[in-house]
Amino acid sequence: METKKYVYLTYITIIGFLIFRIFYIATTHYNLVQDEAYFWDWSRHPALSYYDMGPMVAWIIGFFTSFLPLSEFSVRLGAPVFAAMTAVIIYILAADITESRLLGFVVVVLFPLTPAGMGGGVIITYYTPQIFFMSLTALFLWLLIKRGEALWWPFIGLSLGLGLLSHHMFAFFSAEVGLFILLSKNQRKWLKSPWPYLALLIELAAASPIFIWNIANDYVMFKHATGLMSKVSYFDIASTFLKFIGGQAGIYTPFLFFAVLYGLSVSGYRGIRLRDDKHLMLFCLSAPIIIFIALLSIGGRTEANWPVSGFITGVISGIYIVYEKYKNWTPFRRSFIRASFVFTIFLCVLVSVIAHYPSLIYSIGINIPAQRDPTNRLYGWDELGKNVSAVLETMPQGSFVATINYGLNAELAFYVKGNPQVYEIPVSRRFSQYDFWNDFKNVKGRDAVYVVGNRTIEESVKALFESVELAEHLKIYARTNNAFIRDFYIYKCYGYKGGSEVLSSF
Repeated sequence: METKKYVYLTYITIIGFLIFRIFYIATTHYNLVQDEAYFWDWSRHPALSYYDMGPMVAWIIGFFTSFLPLSEFSVRLGAPVFAAMTAVIIYILAADITESRLLGFVVVVLFPLTPAGMGGGVIITYYTPQIFFMSLTALFLWLLIKRGEALWWPFIGLSLGLGLLSHHMFAFFSAEVGLFILLSKNQRKWLKSPWPYLALLIELAAASPIFIWNIANDYVMFKHATGLMSKVSYFDIASTFLKFIGGQAGIYTPFLFFAVLYGLSVSGYRGIRLRDDKHLMLFCLSAPIIIFIALLSIGGRTEANWPVSGFITGVISGIYIVYEKYKNWTPFRRSFIRASFVFTIFLCVLVSVIAHYPSLIYSIGINIPAQRDPTNRLYGWDELGKNVSAVLETMPQGSFVATINYGLNAELAFYVKGNPQVYEIPVSRRFSQYDFWNDFKNVKGRDAVYVVGNRTIEESVKALFESVELAEHLKIYARTNNAFIRDFYIYKCYGYKGGSEVLSSF
């Protein structure tokens, strides 16, 4: 009966999160962040792959916007849906590995409440399918270990292949699966059978769209990915590695982050030294990617969310080991763990409430600096689109909209009336997906509405037109406290003369 209670509580929790998130994205009317708008623009240009990443996120957005009216809601709907499916998989995996429905429930409650989990449930990014397929891969691998049945290999290959369509980091995740097989005395036998190689063929076949696209486009996505990781800006452990550690503790909460580190250290020992496949799997699917990105952080080339998929089995390991130790610890240590757990839940709920409804914190007299309020990225774009639309209507027929930034390009493509194709002027910027869509020969001689954020028009852009005049200086203010957030300069540009420049690939 106790077991059933936690099963019911788990699925009630998952459904509760799903309903709340759908309600939230349907009622808050927050604008798309730049990456969401960018991925939406991918979805209306169907392709086998894209410059920045594989096509899965675009396919998900395209699916929901194909039968729902185009809006922020339809673009984002995939986020809560996939988050719910991921939670089901993680629960099944955690409960089965730990042999405890209670611990499975704890994992399902904690993971979505962390700042990392909160954002992933309402904002659509390529991490949405990445986390789903990584969880699915871990479940299939665990079933292979537990049941010893070869039929799970094709499912592992398919999940890894679909994961590669979601995020190129799945090449690393595939290596983690291979590392587990190599290190496991019990599973190494599979290398003498055709099954792992069949799984690899299935993975490559499932991921073939990105290979076909890259072959046709001079492997530009692969060059972009390796460029992002190899470009070192500086070596400063104090301000990069420690910042990375602080970032992980921040987006997963300090208690959970250090529980993960402790759990993985124990799982690593048990898996490698004691030859325990359960712990070896938890370690191999988590520690390598976290360590790899931590090392990248020394060169200043990482973001806090990069290793997020490594925390799937990491969180399971952390909760599992801490609970196991908890039962045998002294009363003082047990009291400390209970207090830490309660405080973590309280902190997660508090941060979640503030993050979802920031007006609450302003209502009690606490002001957050405008640039530190993350929700300020979520509005103002519709106002900009409305104003650009008005300026565009005053321009000659055939005028186009242009920027010098792919994120701003995407926002205008979504919010300008009629969802026009927006051109990213090829001057002093990095390469982007827009360089595959924009045909500047087609707009040569035409007029444009040019938009730039937080500064006036660049001289290099001005030189590409016969004449330029400022149409409007738009200022965006916070909804919560009316603080200034950002501004935009909207220009009328006449007679595009063309011109190009060699752009950075990353």
